[in-house]
Amino acid sequence: MTLHEIYRFAISFLYPNVCPICERVIEHDDDFCDRCRRKITMFNDDFYIEYADVFVAYCCYEGKIRHAIRKYKISPIGNSYYAFAFGIVQALRRNQLTSGIDGVVYIPMTRDDFEDRGYNQVELIAKEIHFLLNIPVIDALEKFKATKSQKALNAAERKTNISGAFRIKSDADIKGKKLLLIDDVCTTGSTLSEAARILREAGASEVIAASFAKTMK
Repeated sequence: MTLHEIYRFAISFLYPNVCPICERVIEHDDDFCDRCRRKITMFNDDFYIEYADVFVAYCCYEGKIRHAIRKYKISPIGNSYYAFAFGIVQALRRNQLTSGIDGVVYIPMTRDDFEDRGYNQVELIAKEIHFLLNIPVIDALEKFKATKSQKALNAAERKTNISGAFRIKSDADIKGKKLLLIDDVCTTGSTLSEAARILREAGASEVIAASFAKTMK
């Protein structure tokens, strides 16, 4: 066992790992309970993200997965971030994309949004991917422009809304690096696309875009 696996095992005695969907207690290294896992629809469609080399997602954003992700944005209950990170890693492995990645980059929040929520749910997923794939988290992006919620906007409005919202942090070293760019949910791809554009302009050699869930048409 790695040190992180030992930590997860030990901490489960104080804070039991629970299924992100039904909240049944599960083993420390499980993502979902067996019953809920069988109800998850895998995402296997082709989807294009502008400025990214490839896009993958673990599952479809529907049914109880939708509810689990919404709960996660309120509180990271039962190590949901581990389940979602494990899903992204499985999607990468299905597509043979885990080799040669220099770092994982996550979609950032504005400072005000971070203070309101108390955590960035995508950053927690990135940290778990770090342990699962042994690649560093690169805190490369910052969101300096407040935007409307993307939820009620159409594809064109989402692209306009997120345009110019991100920038590279002054101390980020990504030139020539192959990066894994992650978000929890992908709908139209506008957020991942804008982030990938900024990373590419800063010199990233390759960008793999990934999310835990992808909405369906």
